[in-house]
Amino acid sequence: MKIDTLAHVKNQISSVVEHLGSEPLFITRNGKVAAVLQAVTDDEIEDYLLRNSPRFWRMIESRRGQARIGKTLAFNPESYFSDDVKSSAQSAVHETSPSYKTTRRRRPR
Repeated sequence: MKIDTLAHVKNQISSVVEHLGSEPLFITRNGKVAAVLQAVTDDEIEDYLLRNSPRFWRMIESRRGQARIGKTLAFNPESYFSDDVKSSAQSAVHETSPSYKTTRRRRPR
């Protein structure tokens, strides 16, 4: 466990972030823990955002409540498409391969 003062972190933020490692850094202000700084990889960003999203958890609880009272339907991928629609959808996917143009996003003015 690493602990550092807010004043030091503010003055040396680049160095602190560079040396974070896998352990979280507890930042103190006036001797009391005020924040936690933790390194995150690109793979962990989505998990972190979902884990800390009140909107996501409200949606999950809503679906759990619906399941408890029997309002949800089980997903059956076989019944999602009829056979003729499924075959035409699969052939359409294989016939055309879209060409994507990538551009840089511009900042709004």
